[in-house]
Amino acid sequence: METSTSILEKFKQSIIFKVVSGYAIVAFVTVQIASLVSDSFGFGEEFMQNIIIVFLVVLPFIALIAWAASSRYGTFKILGISLVLLFTGYGTGSYIWVNNFMQPQINNYLNADDNISAWLASNQINSFAPFFSSIEKDTDDISVESNIQVMQDGANIYWKAYENDQEWRFLGKTPLSPVRLPKGILQIKIEKEGYETALLSISNPSMRLDNFPIYVPWKLDPINLQPLGSVPNGMVYIQGGDFIPGLTGNGTDPVYLHPFYIDKYEVTNKEYKKFMESGGYDNSQYWVDMEFIQDGVSLSLKEAKNLMIDTTGIQGPAGWEVGMYLEGKDNHPVTGISWYEALAFARFKGNILPPMFHWAKAAYPPDEIGSPIAPKLLKFSNFSQKELLDVGQGQGAYGTYDMAGNAREWVWNIFGGRGLTLGGAFDEPTYLASQTAPLPRMDRSLRNGFRTARLINPRDLNPYGDPIQTQAPRDLSFYKPMSDEVFDVYSRNFEVRKSNKEIEKVYEDDTHPLWIKERIRIDVGYNNEKMDVLIFKPKNSFGPSDPVIFHPGANYFTTPPEIDEVSPGEFGLDFLIKSGKTLVWPAWKGSLNRIPENRSASPEDLLIYFRALNVAWVSDTAKTIDYLETRNDINTNNIFYMGMSFGALFNTHTLLFESRYKAALLYVGGVFPTYPPLVDGLNHMPRIKIPFLMLNGEQDYLVPKSSAMFFFGSTGTLPEDKKIIFYDSGHWPLPRNQMIRETLDFMKKYSD
Repeated sequence: METSTSILEKFKQSIIFKVVSGYAIVAFVTVQIASLVSDSFGFGEEFMQNIIIVFLVVLPFIALIAWAASSRYGTFKILGISLVLLFTGYGTGSYIWVNNFMQPQINNYLNADDNISAWLASNQINSFAPFFSSIEKDTDDISVESNIQVMQDGANIYWKAYENDQEWRFLGKTPLSPVRLPKGILQIKIEKEGYETALLSISNPSMRLDNFPIYVPWKLDPINLQPLGSVPNGMVYIQGGDFIPGLTGNGTDPVYLHPFYIDKYEVTNKEYKKFMESGGYDNSQYWVDMEFIQDGVSLSLKEAKNLMIDTTGIQGPAGWEVGMYLEGKDNHPVTGISWYEALAFARFKGNILPPMFHWAKAAYPPDEIGSPIAPKLLKFSNFSQKELLDVGQGQGAYGTYDMAGNAREWVWNIFGGRGLTLGGAFDEPTYLASQTAPLPRMDRSLRNGFRTARLINPRDLNPYGDPIQTQAPRDLSFYKPMSDEVFDVYSRNFEVRKSNKEIEKVYEDDTHPLWIKERIRIDVGYNNEKMDVLIFKPKNSFGPSDPVIFHPGANYFTTPPEIDEVSPGEFGLDFLIKSGKTLVWPAWKGSLNRIPENRSASPEDLLIYFRALNVAWVSDTAKTIDYLETRNDINTNNIFYMGMSFGALFNTHTLLFESRYKAALLYVGGVFPTYPPLVDGLNHMPRIKIPFLMLNGEQDYLVPKSSAMFFFGSTGTLPEDKKIIFYDSGHWPLPRNQMIRETLDFMKKYSD
């Protein structure tokens, strides 16, 4: 009988022991070396743990190979054991990969509202480890059903992420059934033999993908591919239809344009040189019907051309030398160009300068206000603050480039006698990407470039190419606070009148899985009017619920849905109800079923109407809270105001006169000095003392950052009781997960 010592000696001499022990020594040395260099290379504790896990997972396979090499067992038995170990290793490795590597990444993506990366990571898990996939759990949060409609059948449709993604993913051929796509900013490519390729930059959800969550009374036509060779060389086809111009100060009214062509890139130095070599400055037909003005003085064509010289006094752009651009700048946008020179070049090409609205339509999607691409577009555009770059930075909505940043661009329109530039320049703030910037037409700044357009229907020039007769709004410093005496008199307009307390319960609907919906009708105390109040109370809640009184965006005051179709999901407010809050949505005067049928649009009548609305909203607020105080299931010690866009810009007046609000949540709020009639609201801001949280978009063209900061800095709320955050977003929506966290944390802070 063998002793234990002899057995141990035989085991030491076996191939299995030698291989496993050698592997263990290599693994130990590797782990020790990794631990020594981990700090230098920035490897964290998780990296070290994963190295150890990998060595442990591989160990059984090393032992199996060694055993098989020295074993007398049959092939099938070894194969069976190998398969068991293989599947065990696959399951273990997959579990470790998903839980240690992929799921933490997905969680980080979701926390940062990077839904596209979360979607792609989840799909990666689904491809390699479907048993551990989280795609089913996360898909409703990170993706949405999308419908891409194309007029031509048989076209191939591809998509990819806008940011740092070179891989086109095939979706299918048209006609294409609705497919799920991740939420975020995407690029779409549509190809068909015999047609020009269409490139689109789209935010998902959006009108173009037929999943825009907010009701809009107009629709987009299907994408219409153009026959190959029909689009002028170097230009992009822009489809006609309604759109909301993505320009600050233009409001939310749609504009209709016919189809047109616009240059894909800004005009380059190399292209402009051809104009000069063709005698562009000497050909009078390019310069007809121009009114040359310098510092308010009219000039002749000859006098004007004497000003159009380079640094050496030779005819040409301001930054050139001896009639030539600088070496290596061939594909830089030509700059140092006056409006007149830009127009002359456009005529040389058989084109015109793009009118302002045509430029805006080419730069941004038709629904940029609600489905913006600006958060990604501006990141890839040249706002480097350093220098001009070659054209081709930042892809716009239809495949144009550099419409934001690089060179600011002259457009056709005249603004109060001056020319107009759009898009902002490389060394200007990014908010100028969506603002008009009037300049003297003879201005030859090295920031000034341009591109050209060709209108298929010249009637679009009237009225969209007409001179813009408008006055710039007063500087915000013009508005001063009222004295206490004047404010006391003014406040009497907002005294709430007594009324009967008759309350009618129109209906209660408990069919939704998250909430019970009630429609209540109350007397508002003026003009014998009644107001419907929608109440969304969480199901399965215990004890009184904190109410959030909501004032929605402008679409509820212009083209609202039927009152019974109102849903918290449209603005993503279902999270309030999930967190146990009750959403209270009054039919404010002028909204929903309380919009007057025949409202005059004259400035004078609008002034009177808007001031009357402010008075009415104070009474609407008071009567709503009076009603809430009659209910035992509502905690009226914690009443929060929530305004979104219109409600965060204009109804903040009610915060002056309603003391029962605990705090306010203002989504994309600020001041709006260009909107008549101001209703003296700027004068009241120092008297607003309520705690508030402002959540705004860094790339919001409708409410610029300066507007939000002016409101934030002008209120009388203590510094420790107010907070403002700018997200990497446009006007709406805001990054959902970040918005939810900040909102709920703020409400918790100010709840009893």
